[in-house]
Amino acid sequence: MSSSRDIHLAIITCHDFLFFASQDYGSVARPLDYIGNYALMYALNRNDPMFHRTVSGSTPFYDEDLPRMSIYATPAAKVTEFPHRQSEGKWIGSEYNLGEGTIPSWTHQELTKITWNCVGEKLSFTMRQDNLNMPKKGIYYKFSPLTSFYFYVIGEPLPTVFRLGKKYAAVRARFYKLQAKRKTGEFSPTCPVTVVDLPAETSILRGSLITMPPSPILINARLKGRYFECSDEYGTKHIIPRPDVEKYENSLGDIAN
Repeated sequence: MSSSRDIHLAIITCHDFLFFASQDYGSVARPLDYIGNYALMYALNRNDPMFHRTVSGSTPFYDEDLPRMSIYATPAAKVTEFPHRQSEGKWIGSEYNLGEGTIPSWTHQELTKITWNCVGEKLSFTMRQDNLNMPKKGIYYKFSPLTSFYFYVIGEPLPTVFRLGKKYAAVRARFYKLQAKRKTGEFSPTCPVTVVDLPAETSILRGSLITMPPSPILINARLKGRYFECSDEYGTKHIIPRPDVEKYENSLGDIAN
């Protein structure tokens, strides 16, 4: 395989409160325990200014941007959810460097509840007119600093620090090269799967569908089709479905043939 088409395991750790709205119930917004791969790819492919438009309205440019990106990423899940973690914790993501020491990335981080209130122009007029004090209130749930996620990437160059989420929280990434083999048949991915990324010939045998914008993902999936069977330095298996080559032609290249 070409070095530019190597498959890597990515471990990212939040260095700030990470927020994005997977679910929005009026004045309450919270993220799910997964990060969609489109958000990750826009964050990783930061070298091309065309992907980071200053003013583009509310219409996304996925069909235009995704084929040009040089890095493909799967959706991310918390490191504690890796399905084949060894009982003694000797997985490649069992600790994370922070400054001069290390921290265990297995630590479960609860979502942090942050309340807010504001006064809009319309509400301000009503308050003055009726002599009322009724600020608009709401709640955000955010991932706490040091929460860690894992996912897989194909392509390069791979940035070790980038920004993610609605508030562009800083995250630090470490990448581990995996030894990969191409295979065909039934398989259970070790990562969430973006349904629309699968080629037409890949069959979904089972899985739990998670609805989140802009595209639903599958967890605990069982698929039939082409995939990559990878291993890390501990011999842990990483199973990754082959994405649609036409959709990601620049990042996948000949690795997916």
